[in-house]
Amino acid sequence: METLVTPALDTERLDGLAVQTSRKKLAFRTRSLRNLLKMGHCAPAVMKSMSDICGFGEDWPVRMAAGFPGGIGDTGYECGGITSPVLFLGLRYGLRDEHEGLPLVFYKGHEHFRRFLDRNRTLLCREIRGDNYRLTRCIKAVCCAPEVALRAVSGDCRDVISGERRLAYARLYSYLAGREFHCARAVLERLNPELPAESKPLEAAAGYLGGTLLTGMTCSALAAGVMAFGFGLREFENSLPRVMRMIVLMKTGGNAFADRINKFNRIMNLGKELARWFAAEFGDTQCRSITGCDFSSVADVKRYIDTDRAGLCLAICRKVAEKVRSLAPVEI
Repeated sequence: METLVTPALDTERLDGLAVQTSRKKLAFRTRSLRNLLKMGHCAPAVMKSMSDICGFGEDWPVRMAAGFPGGIGDTGYECGGITSPVLFLGLRYGLRDEHEGLPLVFYKGHEHFRRFLDRNRTLLCREIRGDNYRLTRCIKAVCCAPEVALRAVSGDCRDVISGERRLAYARLYSYLAGREFHCARAVLERLNPELPAESKPLEAAAGYLGGTLLTGMTCSALAAGVMAFGFGLREFENSLPRVMRMIVLMKTGGNAFADRINKFNRIMNLGKELARWFAAEFGDTQCRSITGCDFSSVADVKRYIDTDRAGLCLAICRKVAEKVRSLAPVEI
């Protein structure tokens, strides 16, 4: 199987983009809106916008984000304005540059969370869109996500994780690293055992550990399974009229997410099927519920370690990879 080889991000350009004038913010938001109106879904539009802004010419990160609309497998949890930037930050930082026992990607990701919360008051898709698809809120979240993520890149955000939470996260990360276990990477590596540790998809998945940046949200094994489906996407949606038709169907109760309506829909629907299976198999899609542990608590991390909950997580990764293969051919 061919290994994905891509150029590195231009870090000097990233640093320059993080200094944002009013004109630059308007340009970021305009590009994001344009991509959203042509693509129709939050997460791939955010990733496409960030790739465009940063001059990253590869399209595989957009494919990785293709199944995230609706909150990772349409579960209503993490918004696409969260999930795509976490992939982007992983691509930028990987698991390198530790500070007090925790890779920098976790600090940058939590800073993005903080700034995103300031703008949108929630991280969750279902709370942003509401029951009736309040599209103006979705548009706001999508259009502001790239500039928020780039601010996280530029800032010194090492204090965003502090106190007991930092101690707990660092202890858990050290334990998992010692076992050479990473939830999302374990699934991707099972789907392609030939992936080298430094491959770009594995780096992009760096923040998907412990339920998205150790927060206990959507299980990162499930997230990786949804990512994997995206590599099967051969063509992006790129049509304003088709997206307008999808929006009309959404607002009028039609089947807006049928595979034929939008080229991202098939991947999103595969992710939804995987999430339904996952919830039935493990009782929930949320890491905190499955493990029974709050990773911001030193006591809970100790209990996770002492009771070998990592063994449960490894078994989940194996089952997710098997289920992904049964649902669709995957080539990472």
